[in-house]
Amino acid sequence: MKPDSFLTRFAFVALAATLLSGCLFKTTTAPVRHFLLAPISTNEPIASTERLSIGIAFVKMPPYLLRDSLAVRNGANEIEYLEGSLWGERLDQSFQRTLVANLSRLLDSDSIYSSDWTRNQVMERVFINVERFDVDIHGHGTLIAHWRISPRDGEVPLKSGTARLTRTGPSANAEAIALTLSELLGEFSHGLAQSIRENAKNLK
Repeated sequence: MKPDSFLTRFAFVALAATLLSGCLFKTTTAPVRHFLLAPISTNEPIASTERLSIGIAFVKMPPYLLRDSLAVRNGANEIEYLEGSLWGERLDQSFQRTLVANLSRLLDSDSIYSSDWTRNQVMERVFINVERFDVDIHGHGTLIAHWRISPRDGEVPLKSGTARLTRTGPSANAEAIALTLSELLGEFSHGLAQSIRENAKNLK
C-alpha cells in the first residue's frame, strides 16, 4: 500500500471515529426554567381603610434560601436544590417585591414602598426576618417569619409578631413549589396588612 493512500485512509478513519464518538456521547441538557413569586390575584377583596404609606425594608433570609436554585427540604436536616429550576431574582428581593404588591392591593394604597423611600414618604416601616420559607419533598410548604412595625424615625417597635404558616401543595416539582410559596406569602401578607391597619387605628 502506498504511504499516501495509507495516510489518507488513516485520516478518514480517525475523522469518522471522532464524529461518531461525538454523536454517541453527546449529552442532552434539560432547558433551565426560571421562577418568580406571584402576587395575590386581582379578585382579592380590598379592605376599606385610610390611605397608608408604609416602607418595607430589605427582607432578611438564611443563606440556604439565597441560592439561585429552588430549595427542597428532605427531612429535618437536609436541603436539596433543583439545579435546572432557578429563581428569576434573589428570593429575598422577590419576597420583598411581591409583599409590596400584595400590601398595595390589601391596603388599597399606592404608597407602599420598597427600600428606596425617604423618611417623609412613609408613616411606618416594616422589618421582616424570614427563618424558614421552603417546601419539602411531599409538597408541604412552611413559612416562619418574624416581623415588626416601627415608626419612620424611631427604632422602638410599635407592633411585632411571628407568623408560622403551613400549606400543602400538589407535589414538590418546581412549578408547584413556586405556587405554594406564593400562596404562603399571600397568607402572610393578609396577616401583616391586618396588623398594619390595627396599628394605624391605635396611633389615632
